[in-house]
Amino acid sequence: MLEPHKLAEIESREGPAERKTLHKPFGEPWDAAYFVKWATIWHALRDFGLPQGGTVLDIGAGTGWTSAFLAESGYAPTALDIAPGNARTVEARAARCGLEVQTVLADMDGFDLGRHYDAALVFDALHHSTRPRRVLENIARHLKPRGWVLFGEPSVLHSISPNAWRVRREEGWTERGVSVRRLKGDCRAAGLGGFRRYFEGTGPYSARLRDFAWQLTRLCTANVAFAPRASIWLAARRLD
Repeated sequence: MLEPHKLAEIESREGPAERKTLHKPFGEPWDAAYFVKWATIWHALRDFGLPQGGTVLDIGAGTGWTSAFLAESGYAPTALDIAPGNARTVEARAARCGLEVQTVLADMDGFDLGRHYDAALVFDALHHSTRPRRVLENIARHLKPRGWVLFGEPSVLHSISPNAWRVRREEGWTERGVSVRRLKGDCRAAGLGGFRRYFEGTGPYSARLRDFAWQLTRLCTANVAFAPRASIWLAARRLD
């Protein structure tokens, strides 16, 4: 029997929500921040030396925009998600764009796909789990030796975010912030190490003084600790 927060995720992705999120990250209410995050993912994958055609397991893929971008970039993605509505959206997106994306309906807290991947991506997904260490153990088992996993998650500020509180209250999802220290500890327990940190760039702006000052402050703060709306980016590789 699935836990209430998981059932809430599945239910929220049925019906109108499935159609509303099809355009992410292109339409409202999404903004340019997601393109900055994709640029960070792309930079990390190249830094790993992941070859064209490399297999990537996209954990908690949601509506699959990351999977679509991975396929468009020449990789072979597998989109894993717990919600059937999300899986249908991923397939619709792939068909619309003429892309090859495999979909797997599974709980990231416990899955066994019977194969290994060159890399894994966990973007904006781990913070929905109440068992992050178990998720990391599952990922480690599915990586090829020396394979990389990249995490992009909201910082500890997410725990006090008004939006996170609203989602918890209205949707019933689990929303928790992620700290680098704890994430590294969970990675080590799962047999992952060789850490690399990555940092988002700034987004586009038009107000030369006001927006520039905000972007500079956010960039410097995120480089030292964390900043609002900036993801925590950490990569680890399978050590055995």
